[in-house]
Amino acid sequence: MVKALLLSSLCHCFETMSTPILIVDDEPDMCWVISQIIQSQGLNVVTAYSGEDACFKLANGDFCVVFLDAKLPDMDGLEVARRASTMIQGRPRIVLVSGYHYQDDPVVRHAIDDGIICGFLAKPFTNEALLKTLHSLLLPDS
Repeated sequence: MVKALLLSSLCHCFETMSTPILIVDDEPDMCWVISQIIQSQGLNVVTAYSGEDACFKLANGDFCVVFLDAKLPDMDGLEVARRASTMIQGRPRIVLVSGYHYQDDPVVRHAIDDGIICGFLAKPFTNEALLKTLHSLLLPDS
């Protein structure tokens, strides 16, 4: 019941959103999975497969949320987040996605405390966990 309520409230609230969500991961399959989950809610997504590509898209686009892999081949995900915090005014909310770090990892806690990222999602994750994270960022008062 809670799952159905969460999903229905997400669908209703997201229908009017037009600002895309950026998904950054060097694994095309992971980008595809996250994209499918988010697009199933009627939201637009843009993907990037490297840190440099993500920085370019962040500098030239308008994104409300970024799901950012922690380990990219050309740079660390937190470095992408740091660059975003200095180059973008009104920057998006960034969620670090990782199979290496964990929620209480000092690196993650420090990045959250410093405002570099605003959330964390551990791999592997469920559809519900991803949607709950997205919901908390887009509808923080609900």
